[in-house]
Amino acid sequence: MRRETLPPARRAPAPAAGAPPIDHRALPGARPAVPRHRRLFHPVTGWFRRLERATEHFLSTHIYPRLPALPWVYSSYLERHLTLMEGEVAMAGLPAAFDGLRILLITDIHLGPFLRPAALERVFARLLAARPDLVLLGGDLLTARIDEFPPGAAAFRALRAPLGVFAVLGNHDHYTGGADRLRAMLGECGVAVLHNRAVVLERRAAGAAGASAAPGAAAPDRLALAGIDDLHAGRPDLGAALGDVPAGLPIVLLSHNPDIVFEAARHGVGLVLSGHTHGGQVRIPGLPVLVRMSRYRLDEWCYNAGGARVVVSRGLGVTGLPVRLACPPEAVLITLRRAV
Repeated sequence: MRRETLPPARRAPAPAAGAPPIDHRALPGARPAVPRHRRLFHPVTGWFRRLERATEHFLSTHIYPRLPALPWVYSSYLERHLTLMEGEVAMAGLPAAFDGLRILLITDIHLGPFLRPAALERVFARLLAARPDLVLLGGDLLTARIDEFPPGAAAFRALRAPLGVFAVLGNHDHYTGGADRLRAMLGECGVAVLHNRAVVLERRAAGAAGASAAPGAAAPDRLALAGIDDLHAGRPDLGAALGDVPAGLPIVLLSHNPDIVFEAARHGVGLVLSGHTHGGQVRIPGLPVLVRMSRYRLDEWCYNAGGARVVVSRGLGVTGLPVRLACPPEAVLITLRRAV
């Protein structure tokens, strides 16, 4: 089990003057998750999903990059309609020093034909103004090509939090054919990729900042943060990710796809943080999600599943078409609390 060596904290960039305000909303309460999946739309072998994936990849690779106005359309929408969902999540066994920990979950960025890197830098700066203690990137950072990352590297390099910035990869990151290269580039930007591994985060309770220098000072409190590769396009290994976690530590798991939650609960994970679904991306107000990316209907926000809680973000970006309807882009700010 590694203890992550973190770079010195640097001040996050300030939001640009005149930036549109973020729409702050309360994260709804948790709903029950049912471990019954839809067999018709298998994400790997289902004919509909394979056709959808091939069509989307062709458009994003060969057609959309030739339409220079597209990035302006969605980037403008993202900056105007950015939403920050905020809520508290109780975890059993959470140490006192981590009570009140603020986690910023950013998923499904989809750098590429629909998102301008400059817009992403401004969005990140606005989100960091919430002063999270920990920043987690939930995968699908890219859309279709590995060369989508370098123009946006500065945005990722500017991400900072006292306990670090961590990421996992999503299915689109694998579709680029350059997953290993992307992990390396993220590392160069100060983002640690949790590829089927865990780290132990350490924190001292408020008022004990200088206690470590005193002889016989109590050890800091600890929390395990684990991450796995994408559930379908990658090579996820939950056993490897959790294998070295010291017994008794509460575990937060970062997984692009929320469908891992039932297996994670059996392994003692208390909280799973995910994206992947886009919340449906295009919805008819008042009706259920039209296109579901979770086989267990874990579409957005919070669910209880066999002793674990999963939080699913709609994410920032889009795929297929530069459109969101009745489903604005979002990041999620979670405050951990000790379960009573």
